[in-house]
Amino acid sequence: MGIRDGESVVPCGPPQQQAALAMLALRRGHAVPLHELVSGVWGDTAPDSAVMIVRTYVWRLRKLLTSAGCDPQALARVGDGYRLAEEPLSVDASRAEHLAAEAARARGAEKYDECAALLTKAVSLWRGEPLAGVPGPFADRQRSRLSELRLTLLEERFDLDLLLGRHAQAVPELTALIREEPLRERPYGFLMRALYAAGRQADALAVFGKAREVLAHELGLDPGPELRTLHERILACAPDLVPAAAPVTAVARAARPQQTGAAAGVAGPADFARPAQLPADISDFSGRDEAVAELCRALTDPDRTALAVASVSGMGGIGKSTLALRVAHQVKGEFPDGQLYADLRGSGTDAADPGTILVSFLTALGVSRRKVPGSLEDRSRMFRTLLDDRRVLLLLDNARDAAQVRPLLPGAARCAVVVTSRARPVGVPSGAHVRLEEFSTGEALSLVRRIVGESRIAPEEEAALALVIACACLPLAVRIVATRLSSRPGWTVTHLVARLTDERRRLAELRADDLAVAAAFELGYRQLTDRQATAFRSLASVAWPHIGLGAASAALGLAEAEAEDLLEPLVDAALLESPAPGRYRYHDLVRDFARQLPPPTGTALEGPAVERRLLDHLLEMAGEAFRWMVPGDPVHSTIAAGAVRPDGPRFTGLAEAREWVITEFDCALHAVQLLVRRWEAAEPEPLTEAADILVALSSFGQDIPYPQMAVAAEALAEAAALAGNHRAAGRAHFIRGNAAIQETRLTRARTHAQLAAEFCRRAGDRAILQQAYNDLGVIAQFEQRYDDAAGFFDEALVLAREWGQRSGELITTLNAALARIRGQRAEEALPACEEALSALRGMADQHGVAHALCVRGQALHELGRYQEALDGYRECLDVCAAAGIPGQQAQAWYRCAETLRVMGDVERALEAADRAVAHYRTVPGRDRDRGYALWTQARVSLDAGYHGRALAQAGEALEVFTRTALPEAAQVRALIDGIRPAPV
Repeated sequence: MGIRDGESVVPCGPPQQQAALAMLALRRGHAVPLHELVSGVWGDTAPDSAVMIVRTYVWRLRKLLTSAGCDPQALARVGDGYRLAEEPLSVDASRAEHLAAEAARARGAEKYDECAALLTKAVSLWRGEPLAGVPGPFADRQRSRLSELRLTLLEERFDLDLLLGRHAQAVPELTALIREEPLRERPYGFLMRALYAAGRQADALAVFGKAREVLAHELGLDPGPELRTLHERILACAPDLVPAAAPVTAVARAARPQQTGAAAGVAGPADFARPAQLPADISDFSGRDEAVAELCRALTDPDRTALAVASVSGMGGIGKSTLALRVAHQVKGEFPDGQLYADLRGSGTDAADPGTILVSFLTALGVSRRKVPGSLEDRSRMFRTLLDDRRVLLLLDNARDAAQVRPLLPGAARCAVVVTSRARPVGVPSGAHVRLEEFSTGEALSLVRRIVGESRIAPEEEAALALVIACACLPLAVRIVATRLSSRPGWTVTHLVARLTDERRRLAELRADDLAVAAAFELGYRQLTDRQATAFRSLASVAWPHIGLGAASAALGLAEAEAEDLLEPLVDAALLESPAPGRYRYHDLVRDFARQLPPPTGTALEGPAVERRLLDHLLEMAGEAFRWMVPGDPVHSTIAAGAVRPDGPRFTGLAEAREWVITEFDCALHAVQLLVRRWEAAEPEPLTEAADILVALSSFGQDIPYPQMAVAAEALAEAAALAGNHRAAGRAHFIRGNAAIQETRLTRARTHAQLAAEFCRRAGDRAILQQAYNDLGVIAQFEQRYDDAAGFFDEALVLAREWGQRSGELITTLNAALARIRGQRAEEALPACEEALSALRGMADQHGVAHALCVRGQALHELGRYQEALDGYRECLDVCAAAGIPGQQAQAWYRCAETLRVMGDVERALEAADRAVAHYRTVPGRDRDRGYALWTQARVSLDAGYHGRALAQAGEALEVFTRTALPEAAQVRALIDGIRPAPV
């Protein structure tokens, strides 16, 4: 549920707040008493503070409505309740009811096209389940009512579609509706009428059989008299079931003039055969509703002026042929002159010859073999001539390329073609193209249920989900495991999941009768050259979850252009995917297939060599990115030592460096984890490189999922300790400690920071030792042990100055200043802040400048120089916005809010605090900052007179500080004790 503000939709807050808005919106113009709001939102489980909570919700909703451009008085207090006075048509449900009434009037006036358009517009207002996720008895009742209204409007529109002769267009949507609501009889009747009118009597009768089976199984009932009567009339071929316009096709065919020229004497109208070559459709087709609808629309567009070609592409086993066949059966009623089918075998090494296929097509259309021309060009001309002004559907399955497809295309605009191929055939005109991806988990589970049966899946829902995930939701793999389960009644889903757990045996398990996932991949693999096949095998272990062209070329030891020439054909063969230009990824099962192939031997593309080259490349790039993030920091020389080549890549700025880190982070982390799993005690150098990569990436802490890096650092620390590599161990523990600080897990942070300091002392790694002392100081500061904090910061400063680590010295200076500010010594801290700020400006270190401005602002605030503090915070906000530093920006917002509060500017203080809290709600692992932001927000709300809101915010802050064992919990508890809720 949301509030539209122009083109965007503004969320309406927590579920119960949405429930309150739903009651007010659906009873707009009427006062809703408080007791009804409470009952509608909670029912019999309302808390004691429900009335106060509802009033808070109303206050928030009023603010949301105002920000969306509504009149501030739109949500008004009326007696002991509230009334929403918005225009009736501003609520989607009301608009739908209004459009339904307009449609009824249009139908009464026999304005059927207008009526259908109004109904379509009304149905389009539903975006999924009404009031999805909104709790409460009122929402439950309205959800049922609105769902029923949608179905009624859909049924009315289908009735009009049939009246207007739109039979083929209605079939896909009716099929989807029946799948959604299998127990409603009326859609079955509509679908039977549509299929019969489209010349598909057998399919119409099959729909009745399905309806009878479903109703008997689910309800123990037979179809109603209306559906039974319709069934009998279809059996009797009742002429009134076909609209008057339907026979036009037959009349037009009979009236066609005799052909002349090339086709004369070959196959005129009298002897034109009507082929029906489509293979049988499958009964358990699942998912792909949007793709089916899109392709059907393209093939049956009545306004088309050229041949309709719909193409489907995707990797082996993705379901291209199944989808194309379903679509062809859906639309074949629109092509009364027949259907032609050919498997072009394009994914194998023996692709079909288009000339041979044309012989088959021509003879199927009634041409004597003796009259088939000898050359491909002449056969293609005869084929086009024969189909001129006819309506024939072609399904060309498994095409290799455009050269194979072009001779098989008719020239007539009234014909249509469906083409499937692994890569989209460039050069084939396509009105609609669908590139298939894996099933969603819902689609995969639906297929499993259809094949295995609901009774076996229902008791093992979680195992069934694990099963389709183990299949990577590849349709062929899902069909195979479902078929295996179906044929083995004694197996449980859990048992089969266990068999698929071992990735080395997974492909062997994905085989049933003549179906095998590996076989689908093998066809594409056999088409590769030796060099392409070697690259395919070599990158499989390192390209996870995806890899950029630069990293791939480094791993292969090739120039980027040369590597691209090898990888792009793999995309064309659907063995690699290219989610973005210059990026490549393996499907999980394709990766399993590549890993089981014999690895390259005796070449520079053996596994360890590939992994080592990739690690070197990642270290070089990460070190360069670190240089842009922390300019002038001598730690850069320790990270990149021995890795940077004079001709190596260079970023042009921080934005480019940040983009590389964000894009390649997962691949870099996987490379580190892969190394740790395979490290050898005799080779400590790779462990050192892995630690350096993590240190370099850590400088982008606000741009990357830091907790994931901490997991990799944990394994690296253990391996490095076992290998006696103190330098790598110290750096890994430093990363773990830093991550724990961000998550405000202070005991864990202290342990790892102390271990980092110990290992760094042994290794002589003074650069990271300085940072470990700095972290110990931060931890002590968080625990309000300000003297201890100052001691650690002093040790860090000594090391920074000895090492010439100017940026580290300045940041530590600021941290020490912050400890003095918190220890009521702001007058001592301010000069240090000014000096650090000036130096950081000179270094063009925007992150450092933002941090210095924020710390300086706190010192000025504590000294009572509020306007100066506010000016500093505003500058900090500008720097953060320009440099893209959202975490520091949010901290500046809540510091700014506190200063504005003290200055008495409560309105702007509320806005600043709200911004800070909103940011931290979207960022995991920043509990301490979120607690501070909430604490500030509570103080501002209290000053503004919003006692209930202040109490709720302080309570949330208390929960954060208590959970993280921070001493601020006592201060927040005192604030809560002092709040006395005032009457609203």
